[in-house]
Amino acid sequence: MTDNTIKILPDSLINKIAAGEVVERPVSVVKELVENSLDAGSKNIYIGINEGGKTYIEISDDGNGMDETNLLMAFERHATSKISEFDDLQKIDTMGFRGEALPSIASVSIVEAVSKPKDADEGNLVVIKGGTISEVKPFPSKHSTQIKVKSLFFNVPARRKFLKEADKEYKYIYSYFKRVALSRHDIGFKFVHNEKTIFDLKPQELNDRIRSLFTEIDKDELLKVDNSIGNYSVTGYIGKAELARKFKDNQYLYINGRIVESKMISFNIVNSYQNLIEKGYYPFYILFIEMPFNEIAVNVHPSKLTVKFSEEQKIKRLITEGVEKSLKNSQSLLNLSSNDNSSNLYGNTESSKSEVNEQKVDYTSNTLNKTEERFFRPDVKDIGSRVLKFNHELIVSENIWQLHDQYIFIQVESGALIIDQHVAHERILFEKALKNFGKDPMPSQVLLFPVKVELSFEDKLIVNEIKEYLNSIGFILSEFGQNTYIIEETPMGIIVGDEKKELLSLIDNYKLFRKNKMDSMESVAASYSCKRAIKAGQKLSKDEMLELINELFQCEFPHVCPHGRPVIIDMSLKELNKRFKRE
Repeated sequence: MTDNTIKILPDSLINKIAAGEVVERPVSVVKELVENSLDAGSKNIYIGINEGGKTYIEISDDGNGMDETNLLMAFERHATSKISEFDDLQKIDTMGFRGEALPSIASVSIVEAVSKPKDADEGNLVVIKGGTISEVKPFPSKHSTQIKVKSLFFNVPARRKFLKEADKEYKYIYSYFKRVALSRHDIGFKFVHNEKTIFDLKPQELNDRIRSLFTEIDKDELLKVDNSIGNYSVTGYIGKAELARKFKDNQYLYINGRIVESKMISFNIVNSYQNLIEKGYYPFYILFIEMPFNEIAVNVHPSKLTVKFSEEQKIKRLITEGVEKSLKNSQSLLNLSSNDNSSNLYGNTESSKSEVNEQKVDYTSNTLNKTEERFFRPDVKDIGSRVLKFNHELIVSENIWQLHDQYIFIQVESGALIIDQHVAHERILFEKALKNFGKDPMPSQVLLFPVKVELSFEDKLIVNEIKEYLNSIGFILSEFGQNTYIIEETPMGIIVGDEKKELLSLIDNYKLFRKNKMDSMESVAASYSCKRAIKAGQKLSKDEMLELINELFQCEFPHVCPHGRPVIIDMSLKELNKRFKRE
């Protein structure tokens, strides 16, 4: 029988409960410890992890260390040097303040912490196992503070089993590292995983830090942002339209140095790009907002990411003006260059123009001209009154027409069929790709001049995961350095200069389909078909419509596209008569 007596919980259990909020996974530990190092005034921070942080995390710094008393106090709940009275909550200028991180971490792991005041020759070591101090002694140290966290959740197996595999936990930490390294480009960071140095960054200017972290981005793809309204200011960089992706992974926002998220700000930035990027794509940006601390609504949720503003309209105006000004300046330069016959984007002479034009023709002779390319067999003759069948009903070519260059209407004996041409072609290409995997690769274009592309760490992992399937659909890549690949062949029809864009788009689509729980093979096939299918708004000839219909009806599942959207709507005469009240 349950004892319903109310009792005070022991500290060890309280810390484990707090750890459930503060320590979600290894990246939570890294974040809390790194933010402590930043608040300690460190100029250099070392981050070392093994097995994605599941077995080992080390954070070392050269900040303001602690003597023995303060080191022990740091592992007490609600012990902090960052606030001392209620009013301090309204003007927080540190990375954290709740005072629960260290005791929470120590309650679910084995912690070895060494710290010393800056002017001291020797520090002190504290060892805590599962929340219990097992050792305290003087200890030599070359760091101001060094904290090692071992065997995370060793005493909470139910929590440990919910951790993901090491590679995925590493990706979370890698992503956080980029965010924090951008936030403090004036600080040196070293990041090591499984004894391998991933980044060794010295203090540098923001644009150099961006290039150090995003080797796939060129400097000329970034636009500087600098705008202010009263005591509000925004600085940083936005990406040109070609850097837009289908995910928000490359959006970094900081307010008063803190990593934050704001749907309102994100919406206004996307809106500023208007017709420059496709719907569903998100621009690259790294922006720093400085504003009075007392005009931000403090969120004390453990993640400390979400913020609210007392002057929302001012923030919207600050962001919109800054982003649009940068975009307009960029477009003005482009237009000026384009209209100047003596000095254009290609150079100052006619010969330089022709050289660039010659370089653009870099496919072998079997290349299809994108403007002339059609999506079905080039040898299709006039089909005339060709007859097809659908569900035992006859389809005659004269009874087929296209509506708004988007939908194909087909008159059949029982009424009409309406086909969405884009999703119909997706279904065709999807099934073709699936049938081809493991067999002969689909037709591809060999590049006379292979294209070198720098990928982000996350994109490189995906390419490695699906390389076999990429080869099957005609994307042939070879490794050329840590995050660099050479594109040697591409699927048919990809226009010169779009190789990297098409690859990144395929990767983005793959991420979307994987979120829908498709397996890797189906996700690649769906990504390929989504990108290569004919689009809504593209005019088709009668022959092409017939060819599309013919191939669709040969599919195993012609009624639904890889996304799950309908391909065919069957509108019966009976339904039409009912709508017009003829029955």
